[in-house]
Amino acid sequence: MISARSPAPRSLPRAALYARFSSDLQKQTSIEDQFVACRAFAARQGIEVVGAFEDAGISGASIANRPGFLAMERAAKGGAFNVVICEALDRLSRSQADIAAIYEDLRFHGVAIHTISEGVVDELHVGLKGTMNALFLQEIRRKTRRGLEGVVRDGRHTGGRVYGYAIRREFDAAGEPIRGLRDIVPAEAEVVVEIFRKYAAGASPRAIAADLNARGVPSPRGKAWNASTINGNAERGNGVIHNELYRGILVFGRQTWLKDRSTGARNARKGDPASIVRQEVPDLRIVPEELWLKVRARYEENRLGPQKTSSLASVRPRHLLSGKLTCGCCGGPMIRSGSEQRFVCSWRRERGSAACDNGRGVKGADIAARVLTALRDRLLAPDIVASAMKEARLEMEKRNRAARGRRGKLEAELAEAKRRSERLIDQVADGVLSGAAIKDKLSVLEVQRAALEAALTAEEAPSPISLHPGIAEHYRRVVIDLAQALHRSDSEAAAEARDLVRQLIETVVVTPLPERGRFALTVKGKIAALVSQDGDCTTVVGAGVGFEPTTFRL
Repeated sequence: MISARSPAPRSLPRAALYARFSSDLQKQTSIEDQFVACRAFAARQGIEVVGAFEDAGISGASIANRPGFLAMERAAKGGAFNVVICEALDRLSRSQADIAAIYEDLRFHGVAIHTISEGVVDELHVGLKGTMNALFLQEIRRKTRRGLEGVVRDGRHTGGRVYGYAIRREFDAAGEPIRGLRDIVPAEAEVVVEIFRKYAAGASPRAIAADLNARGVPSPRGKAWNASTINGNAERGNGVIHNELYRGILVFGRQTWLKDRSTGARNARKGDPASIVRQEVPDLRIVPEELWLKVRARYEENRLGPQKTSSLASVRPRHLLSGKLTCGCCGGPMIRSGSEQRFVCSWRRERGSAACDNGRGVKGADIAARVLTALRDRLLAPDIVASAMKEARLEMEKRNRAARGRRGKLEAELAEAKRRSERLIDQVADGVLSGAAIKDKLSVLEVQRAALEAALTAEEAPSPISLHPGIAEHYRRVVIDLAQALHRSDSEAAAEARDLVRQLIETVVVTPLPERGRFALTVKGKIAALVSQDGDCTTVVGAGVGFEPTTFRL
């Protein structure tokens, strides 16, 4: 490749090829066919091909999840080529927003877009073809949905495997597989009916899941049963007791999927009720209608009970350690239970004793008191703070030395690659060297330069070392205020105090000891030092810079 710095060689057309296919009906040969056509196009235009990038089996609706395209974009920034050649503009993207951004970004880096279908791409192509491609993508979605609706109306399932059913494989007259056929699995159907009967009789999803786990009944995914597997989400039709297929009705369109352009991830959205398709399939019924209606009645009775907050994300945790506690026996989360603010193992509660043998609860107030006592008396002791600050400074200096060493090595390699490129260019200009071999060497050096520049950009710069000498006293005052504020649990000061401590703690592992009412605590945090009382053991793991794991016993 030719250096982007040199004006004369820069004018020489150097192209990267890009190919993509998204349909499962296409094969890898589609990529190869696109490359063959693009190379022939480049040869006719007198353009040298210096690289090729591809994305196989990936949708054109977003560029965020396409590694081949992203690699091509990085190479373009490094000046590795000045033309992108593809079969058509929709190979780059079918999104109007993406294709406009791609065009502007490549033009900024001095890279033109040539396609076999459109030729040299300009703003007019971007506007018109971008709109046409977006409409085509919309039409694909419409036809896909129409086809799936037809499958449902034909009594066939459009999704993956459902517990209680097995895929039946049949072929039509042309030898093509008939998709969506299902048969009832008798053993799993018995479990489904059992779940419905127990729920209708008053058993909770937790109790049902615990019983199934205790008997070793495999769950839909082959692991342990959870209460959520049974209760699920009624609005989305998830969970055993909400799946209408068990009553012999196929449902399609309850939710739709939209792709986030920035990440390429699909997000579920509630479907239009008017567009939901329901089709009776009596041969697939597992649960009698009378039992189904009993379960619906009990679910509605439970749902209309005490109302719960619907917007938990906007509410501060009312306990210092909510969401921070982990069971030391099974690794599951610990959750609040009852009015006394006791914490119990969630997996034990959801899955039963087969999942965890820790049936003991711990008072949140006791753990919180140990946290605050440790913060005040141990973590902020002058000798510990001084030692921690010294270790932090040494660690930061060590990291900075390593970062400077890596940057220096990359900068030296980049400078050498630039010098070698310049020498070859000078020799070509003076007529000393010529031929295709020189071009290959220059292309290799340009790729090397682009990779080194990208590595330098990604390399972390050395961090400034700044540790305030009064930080220990500052934190001591904060913790003293914190201990006082926590006694006024409804005050704004208490809420702010909880937020502060929660930022310092990542995880607290609670392990019951043989003595009644005793627990060992293992705490992992950015600045963490918790001690126990009366012989309980607390292990402290510091995750901040310069803090080594420490164990305290009192």
